[in-house]
Amino acid sequence: MDRDHLINIRDRVLARMVADGFAGADPFDGLESAVFRASGLGRFRLARLAWLQTIKRGPEGLRKVVRIPNMVNPKTLALLGGAAQGVVLCDVRGRLLEMQNPDGGWGYPFEWQARAFYAKRHQSNAIVTSFVVDALLQSGMQKDHPALVHAAGFVEDKLWREGYFAYFDHVVVEIHNASLWAAFALHRVIGLNDKTALAVERVINAQQSDGSWAYGTRSHHQFVDGFHTGYVLDLLDSLRASGMDGLDKAIECGWQFYRAACFDKKDLPRSFAGRDGYLDAHAVAQAMASLCRFGDRDGAIRVSEWAAENLFDPSRDLFFAGIKKGGRPDRRNYMRWTQAWMVWALSIVIENTKPNPSSPQDQTMSNFDPTTPLSFTHPDPNRAEKEAALRALPEPVFRGLYDITRAAASRAKAEGAMETLYGLTRGMKTLQRIGAEQGVILGIRRGG
Repeated sequence: MDRDHLINIRDRVLARMVADGFAGADPFDGLESAVFRASGLGRFRLARLAWLQTIKRGPEGLRKVVRIPNMVNPKTLALLGGAAQGVVLCDVRGRLLEMQNPDGGWGYPFEWQARAFYAKRHQSNAIVTSFVVDALLQSGMQKDHPALVHAAGFVEDKLWREGYFAYFDHVVVEIHNASLWAAFALHRVIGLNDKTALAVERVINAQQSDGSWAYGTRSHHQFVDGFHTGYVLDLLDSLRASGMDGLDKAIECGWQFYRAACFDKKDLPRSFAGRDGYLDAHAVAQAMASLCRFGDRDGAIRVSEWAAENLFDPSRDLFFAGIKKGGRPDRRNYMRWTQAWMVWALSIVIENTKPNPSSPQDQTMSNFDPTTPLSFTHPDPNRAEKEAALRALPEPVFRGLYDITRAAASRAKAEGAMETLYGLTRGMKTLQRIGAEQGVILGIRRGG
């Protein structure tokens, strides 16, 4: 596997996300359509359901026609901030704190009508709140920070039912991965507690004889899909790592089911267990991460190589939403559902395939010169040590290197030196990504 190629793809997609301000489309944001809202049909549940499915299944161009705005989803930021045992790619703490609701939770930035419930715009829910809590803790925030204490109170007081955590505070719908995420978030903030223990026990008891978990307890929630199965396994493993006992058998049986039913004959992920057909990029992303975490590094590399070849669109610097039956790409662009998840997953694979620290290539560069333009070849065998040197630079030097590189890129473009320009552009995108990690907004001078 060409690790540098994966880094290049990850960086290009992340740079586009940063350039877009992390705002984009979502499969479930159809009710934000200005056309639909003006129609008055939003008063009716069936109309909301029908419209949402129309937008979700329709072509990408339909969104512009019906005027659905691009929105920033806190879950997107949380994934880039290291949630779900990911890699911290951006400093998103301040922005997430600004997005916290008065009740202590976080929610999706759009109205949402599911068969089992209706949610208002920004309404706090178990999943988004748990991901954000995880990202804030990954950023180094202390557990007694008021925002985390407030969030834990929302989970414990508003979402708890008899034995499980609900998705929203106004419903009793039981969805296993959502309950487990809330249990894990509460555990991370306040430590061992009875509600987390009861919720975990309930999820264990809901495991079916073949090792699988249905999505939820309602009749229309009896499907088993790949990415939610991965969620559950990752969370149980994290809880086991934190000291919780009695999870080994459930994890072992669940893992055996996941590998047998959620991958096809070519060992590629499936969206739904035991069924081929449309392959959602979200399922691919979760598979890469779960394979890494459960020790199947070769499987994770194989899936990541396939994703780089079949899901990445180099003309747009983004990932396709999926692969349709027959092998045609689904060219729709979803910020949270696709781009954030794929960047999150690739970063985990990249982190798990680091070069040998004892090799000369992985040692810190002693001859790195921050006064010359930064350029990367493709692939660049020295990328890892260059990035290590960049992270060690003082902010004024870091900013100066960006200015030097940008000026060199402008000259190369004017001279038509395209190969030189490509290398310098890679350098600028890398500086932008590392700057975002450290809270440095490039191109803007402090106090200026």
